[in-house]
Amino acid sequence: MHDPRPLVESALLAALAAVLFLISSALPLVGVVAALICPTPLVVLGLRHSLRHAILGTGVAGILTVIFSGPLGGLFFTLGFGVLGVGLGVLAKKYDHAEEILLYGVLVSLASKLLLMGVATAVTGINPFSVDPDQMRLTMQQAFDLVGGWGGQGAPAALEPVRAQMEASFQIIPLIFPALLVMAGALDCWLSYAVSAAVLQRLGQRRLPPIPLFDTWRFPRSLVWALLASLVFPLLDGGGEGRGILFRAGINLRMVVTMLFLLQGMAVLGAFLRRWRWGKLRWVAFFLVMAFPFLSQGATVLGIADLWFDFRARGVE
Repeated sequence: MHDPRPLVESALLAALAAVLFLISSALPLVGVVAALICPTPLVVLGLRHSLRHAILGTGVAGILTVIFSGPLGGLFFTLGFGVLGVGLGVLAKKYDHAEEILLYGVLVSLASKLLLMGVATAVTGINPFSVDPDQMRLTMQQAFDLVGGWGGQGAPAALEPVRAQMEASFQIIPLIFPALLVMAGALDCWLSYAVSAAVLQRLGQRRLPPIPLFDTWRFPRSLVWALLASLVFPLLDGGGEGRGILFRAGINLRMVVTMLFLLQGMAVLGAFLRRWRWGKLRWVAFFLVMAFPFLSQGATVLGIADLWFDFRARGVE
């Protein structure tokens, strides 16, 4: 006779994740914390039990969310949290280094989002991740009308540069949506892993391999070839008005690679601030880099240069 305890524990862990998901949907402030913790029971599920039990437990939780929040809620839970949480647990059981787990975890997160997008579009006819430029322009116009009413007669003219910049953003967002999806998958995976690792450590459960200190992050030199490809693709594009598949591939690849260079540049900056005993100012420096475009560009160039010169290994006298 088979031991029923693994199946029961799997169902309980997945049910706990479903409850946290329902709380995240119902309570505005507490829900943010619940959403961050939601994948943790699923990570434990993947760590402690077989893939078969993990899938059965997640299926039970999916049924619970369908009962209480409808089919769309069950779909978002299963593909948005279930696949990633269980996937991270299974990967953590197989690999010993956080880098490997996160790399494959990003692929799992991206695959689950693409599957969610496809299923939701097929069922409802509406892509939940799509960006409607017309709706965004309407919302922007309403916001500017409201601000203009508060600011008096001179407000509309003063807001014109902001309006023009936002209009340009609306034109580019549909083109870079694949890159945004990749970065959202990476952020989602990293958050789920980091929060799960902290919670498991507090509970005294089996620990996840620690994520390397941000100051030590370093990407391979082969990224330079990806950057060059992102610059060449638009030149080879044969689509109408420069909007063919090569143009889109180039602009999305450039955005992802530039973000990686920016992260490496910020890691170099953080390492030197720590070495100069200004470590407490790192978050202030990171905020300034993200807030001001010229500082972001400088950090990106620093990240590219670090690929070749490895400033952190050279140290500072």
